[in-house]
Amino acid sequence: MRFYGITAALTLLGTGIAAATSGSQPDLGYAELYKLTQQFYDTFQYPNNVKEAKKINSTVFSKNCQGRVSDTRNFEGRELNTEYIFGLFVPSDSLSIIGKPGSYEIIQFAANQNIASATTRVNFTFPAFGNVTFPIVISTWMTYNKAKEITQYDVIFKWFGNILQLLLSTIDKDPIKAQAKGAIALSKSICASHTKFCLGKDIQYESEEECIRFMTEDIRFGQPFELGMNTLLCRNVHQKMLPFRPDVHCPHIGKSGGGQCADDTTYVQKVTEDYYKNSAWIPTGEQPPPIPPYGGH
Repeated sequence: MRFYGITAALTLLGTGIAAATSGSQPDLGYAELYKLTQQFYDTFQYPNNVKEAKKINSTVFSKNCQGRVSDTRNFEGRELNTEYIFGLFVPSDSLSIIGKPGSYEIIQFAANQNIASATTRVNFTFPAFGNVTFPIVISTWMTYNKAKEITQYDVIFKWFGNILQLLLSTIDKDPIKAQAKGAIALSKSICASHTKFCLGKDIQYESEEECIRFMTEDIRFGQPFELGMNTLLCRNVHQKMLPFRPDVHCPHIGKSGGGQCADDTTYVQKVTEDYYKNSAWIPTGEQPPPIPPYGGH
């Protein structure tokens, strides 16, 4: 009897915990989550992303939004996510490996409670590479709050390495020559942006020549999965952020990488990181099955 009382108490405790957790995760329903996913990609499309980026603090995201893009880094807060998710993909005069998002098609979708998972094919145009257009498949996991704002996202650009190879092939069919030519062109673009936007206390290099020398000689070009490491490719990504907040983003293209372009995270650290805190990634609120009375042995 005593053992049964304990197990019954544990059952009630488990139910209470589940209910408490459920209260923090709204049950938005499948149809609403699909609609929210569509709304996100509608906003992500050019030219809608231009308008959204200008808001500085887009209410697509919650104030405490936590985001991760597999080949780059983690992005926290509404303003930073507005810059990187919408502003990064706005066309600019800089030479960039980042494309302009166009039409899309959601090809896989599943949702439960406040969690939505989608695979979406988006057509990207790359102005820096002769305006070639390629489809890119993006896998997303997102969680939402009661206000229907994104509180967390986990994003993967599938087969990005293939896209990078295709882009470089527009420069030269020889992959070694293509990367060498690409490195020079990207370095000049990054350093020209540094000269234009990183002024006063935000200066990272004493001259444009020093900047180009660092980009082409002191750091590696980078693999497709190294967009958050000490590489030229990482600094090219962050180059497009300079007009938004130079004081925040100029260090990212500097020699130290400003905590965004640095070799400070191992593979194991990345895949075992316990990052997300805003919401569970598994639906909650299901009551645990009742524990049968202890029958003894």
